[in-house]
Amino acid sequence: MKVPFAPPRMDQRVIDEVADTLLSGWITTVPKTKKFEKLLTAYCNVPNVLALNSATAGLEIMLRWFGVKEGDEVILPAYTYSATANVVIHCGAKPVFVDVGDDFNILPSEIENAINKNTKVIMPVDFGGLPCDFQKVNNIFQSENIKNKFVPATDVQQQLGRILVLSDAAHSFGATVNNIKTGALTDVSVFSFHAVKNLTTGEGGAIALNLPKPFDNQSIYDYLCIYTCMDRIKMHWQKMQKAIGVTILLKPDLNVI
Repeated sequence: MKVPFAPPRMDQRVIDEVADTLLSGWITTVPKTKKFEKLLTAYCNVPNVLALNSATAGLEIMLRWFGVKEGDEVILPAYTYSATANVVIHCGAKPVFVDVGDDFNILPSEIENAINKNTKVIMPVDFGGLPCDFQKVNNIFQSENIKNKFVPATDVQQQLGRILVLSDAAHSFGATVNNIKTGALTDVSVFSFHAVKNLTTGEGGAIALNLPKPFDNQSIYDYLCIYTCMDRIKMHWQKMQKAIGVTILLKPDLNVI
């Protein structure tokens, strides 16, 4: 008996949407992508979502935004895909692995033992569609004992005042915990829309921003739009705006920092 592995759904509706995109003249980021982001934002009930080419890109971008660098440490579950650790290494930091439980998700009880003055981020991984126990994970980093171990090295780290919880939610888009959707369970969650995921764009990913005050998630989203596209989308959209009179979606005064 043949058991297919996560075959993507491809029906006429999907084909029509692809054809509509190809015929629109916009086969890169902007109109359809921005619509997709708004739908994801509403579905996850988070302040902002940024669509990208992969979950791997999303994880590394957020590590760099938080200022993770050589000498820093990022805590990961021992059971995960190589990309989770690779993005940490790409930033020059050290991945620190802790054990997982019977559900293959990271054990909150093991996290605290791995924290030291070099720890900047914890990256739980939702395995097989099942979210981690984020109530316990989030509570760890709210305790004064753990906050006192945190040594901020950038303005962003100083503003948060604790270890960042960056969820590798590649497997768990659409999952809920106590009626809260994945994406809204912690500071930042990153999704995958690879061909074997339950929601696919062929290749793709997204960052769900859910950072607490005093962060302005909209401002972070605006910055990441320019940072990830190297200012190209703004320029192209401005040229098209002059030609057809549409509204510019990105703030024209933003610059790459």
